[in-house]
Amino acid sequence: MLATQIAIRDQLTKISKLDFRDNQKLILLSYVLRLIGAVGFSAIFFGLITQYYPNEALSIQSLLTIKILGVPDFVSIGLIVLDVVFVLWLHELVHATVFYLHTGAPPRMGMRGAMIFASAEGSFNTRNAMILNALAPCVVISILAVLLIPIIPVSALAWIFIPTVVNAAASGGDFMAVYWLLSLPAQSRIEDHGDVLIAYV
Repeated sequence: MLATQIAIRDQLTKISKLDFRDNQKLILLSYVLRLIGAVGFSAIFFGLITQYYPNEALSIQSLLTIKILGVPDFVSIGLIVLDVVFVLWLHELVHATVFYLHTGAPPRMGMRGAMIFASAEGSFNTRNAMILNALAPCVVISILAVLLIPIIPVSALAWIFIPTVVNAAASGGDFMAVYWLLSLPAQSRIEDHGDVLIAYV
């Protein structure tokens, strides 16, 4: 398998690279996009929730309230942290699943610093498959959250709202990748190293 991939790479020409590993400007821009995504998606998701619960006196503040009656505050905080971490790993699991469905090669999941990532090193994905991969976690997890809204108690909405907004914010780097991918020729092949994408033709 590795020999095959090396042979394929030898027949390709590198044309571009999106490198979050050593580019501080890109990293900063990705965090600005994450902040915009968090604010924008908070407004969108809040609007959806108020459509489902028009008779409830809801506010953004009420959707950030994680207190559980009868449970110490530190336990509630610990649980919401676990909730958010679970959603971030689910985000990467969606990436990994799309890699697997497209290439058949087992993807890798890991961490580098504070960054959780999925990659398919050694596999060459089409540009359009990579666009689908980049968008999939935001779309899948957002749809899952929308499906959960009408079936959970109003008092528990924060436990859906917070991790879903965090997921949307975490998609900032994914949206940067989509912008970069759209600038490439349609026939490009992409190798994904998690925090570095390399484009070949």
